[in-house]
Amino acid sequence: MKNTKHYKHPRGIFDGGIDIVTGVIDCKGDRFGFVGTEKGDVFIGGNSLFGARHGDTVRVLITEDRPSSRGNGRRREGRVIEILEKNPMGIVGTVVYFDNSFFVLPDDKHYGEKLELVASNGASVHDKVVIELVITSMGDKAKVVSVLGRSDEIGMDVKSVIASHNLRTEFPKGAIDEAERFGDKIDQTEANAPYRRDFRDKIIFTIDGADSKDFDDAVSIERTADGYTLGVYIADVAQYVTEKSFLDREALLRGTSVYLADRVIPMLPETLSNGLCSLNEGEDRLVLAAIIELDDDGNRIKSEICEGVIRSAARLTYTGVQAMLDGDDNLRQKFTHVVPSLEIMKELAIKRMKLRKSRGSIDFDLTEAEIKFDEFGRVTDIAKKQRLLSMQIIEEFMILANCAVAERFNGIAKMPFVYRVHERPSAEKIVALNDYLEAVGVRLSCPVCPVPSQVAKLLDSVPDDISAAVSKVTLRAMQKADYQPVNKGHFGLAEEYYCHFTSPIRRYPDLAIHRIIKAYLHGGFKAAVKYRDFVEDAAKKSSKAERIAQDCERKVDDFKKAEYMLHHIGERYGGTISSVTDFGFFVELSNSAEGLVRMNTLPPAASFDGKRMCISCGRASFGLGDKVNIIVDKVEGDRIDFLLA
Repeated sequence: MKNTKHYKHPRGIFDGGIDIVTGVIDCKGDRFGFVGTEKGDVFIGGNSLFGARHGDTVRVLITEDRPSSRGNGRRREGRVIEILEKNPMGIVGTVVYFDNSFFVLPDDKHYGEKLELVASNGASVHDKVVIELVITSMGDKAKVVSVLGRSDEIGMDVKSVIASHNLRTEFPKGAIDEAERFGDKIDQTEANAPYRRDFRDKIIFTIDGADSKDFDDAVSIERTADGYTLGVYIADVAQYVTEKSFLDREALLRGTSVYLADRVIPMLPETLSNGLCSLNEGEDRLVLAAIIELDDDGNRIKSEICEGVIRSAARLTYTGVQAMLDGDDNLRQKFTHVVPSLEIMKELAIKRMKLRKSRGSIDFDLTEAEIKFDEFGRVTDIAKKQRLLSMQIIEEFMILANCAVAERFNGIAKMPFVYRVHERPSAEKIVALNDYLEAVGVRLSCPVCPVPSQVAKLLDSVPDDISAAVSKVTLRAMQKADYQPVNKGHFGLAEEYYCHFTSPIRRYPDLAIHRIIKAYLHGGFKAAVKYRDFVEDAAKKSSKAERIAQDCERKVDDFKKAEYMLHHIGERYGGTISSVTDFGFFVELSNSAEGLVRMNTLPPAASFDGKRMCISCGRASFGLGDKVNIIVDKVEGDRIDFLLA
């Protein structure tokens, strides 16, 4: 579907209307929809959709606004007068045959339960297909655009998610040809240019996951008389991906690499991301470097950003570094040349973590899932990822570099730049959060206009048995971080200046500011100011691409957890109640899988208590953080159902 203005309603804009609002419509097929606004949802009847479907951005004329007959708020109705942007998501479904007709059952039920098939494009029963809607006077119908394969194929769940999110999986020939022209060795004339600092005599190394294939950041450290000098070296991707080249246009369209459970969809071709732009051990590589001086307490004193050349002395892994820090003699002997640096890095990172905590930086401490596969792509195990100190060390140093770069360029008046912004949460969301906290028995509330330290204090005060659930709800109450051309600080990190500088291989905003920094280093403000319009476009498109990627990654994780639990139906597990609703409660298992115990599977006396956020069931009650035993009942798609054991 095209992301363009679609059409306007032929009737006069204010014909019988009260007000006009704009928003994204949440539909149930062609029957009705809702548009969310600050004043509440606006109901749109089927006859008032005017061709709008789920996910479209629309302008709505409010035709009715009155107190609800139920006494809870207002009833607002309207009609669509303009479709500003069609939903960019693809519609994926399965072809079925019954009642002598072919239908498509959409994976996303927002498009309806079933759609009559009017053009099959060679699709057969049980095929998974991408469709487009055909809007007729008899209701919505389906036209097949492409066939993904058989619905029961291994990996079809991931293919479906990729297709529904319209992710770009193939690089155009122009981008591939450009990437391959660079070869696999850097230009030594460029490496020895007078404006590039030569860091090849320093002990510099990378620390990444064991299965990483591209390394876009490396670090070094030295103890000084006054404290520390930290070097953060980032692949000079902008040296190769130049403005408006094939590679650049494709990278902007993608916006980010997408990290799915069983694959990566990269922002740049592998010949670059795993080759010249990867800081491989023993290879000369071009970098942008942030050299940061800190005092003995870990406070940042000053920093320098420059172009450079490095040669990585080691390719280390998080698990290997953690083992060395824990005293593994074999590894410490193997990497004896980097062990002193690792010890100093540990010392500095711990100081930095304490400083950030004292400033009020918020740690939501949400665990990620680790999903393992066999050679055929089937899930063999799921577990919660360990958060190692070695990971936190690199995280601290990347934050340091991002802050240093953001502050440096924010200090230049009218300098175009792309900032990573996390704004203060809205009063409405904080009020809702406080209602939730009261319901689950948390005595401390959050001020309506909080500072980061107050949110951090709140999370620290929550009992361990409900901390994970409260962290998730508190995170949802926060604003979403995004990219903007104006610095507004980062609420969650409690930082006044912040940007994304450290991952230009996989994030377009990082590449964008690398380009601006290089222009400034060579030609000053006059050379960089031409990017003023560019940063607005890059920030907007990158924010949108990031949201799509995150949704895609979460969806695939849900499918893979469900696939694993499908082989454990009937088995008994212990878990923790992670949320409670009027239709049941969710239970999270120790392996990170989460399933629903539905209200209709509980005894008839069960009832939802919204004030205490629990389900009462005779003398028993089920509330947040309670430990329960469950039996895996059924799995459908990405949804898991449990029964209370």
